[in-house]
Amino acid sequence: MKDEITFSASIFMCFFGSPLILYALSGSVFFFIFDRLPRHNMIVVRHLMRLAVASILFSLPVSLYVNYKLKHDGYFTCDKISWMSPTTYVKDLSLCR
Repeated sequence: MKDEITFSASIFMCFFGSPLILYALSGSVFFFIFDRLPRHNMIVVRHLMRLAVASILFSLPVSLYVNYKLKHDGYFTCDKISWMSPTTYVKDLSLCR
């Protein structure tokens, strides 16, 4: 594996939550153009909300598993700049910037 690995659980949430945001934007454009909601709007929103909630619920176990696996493989974590910044795992602490 690499000497430096960067991982962010928020990317996981954004990837699976983005369809809901894109549908909300396109649905609002549809509403302003045609002055009505799209057909089957509530069904689509319900399924996209389930996907978004599932991504939030699965991001914590995925983050914990990646943290455990990389530390078990001999990686060290570098200090973060902020709580939102991604976690950087390195083989040698001298690689931390």
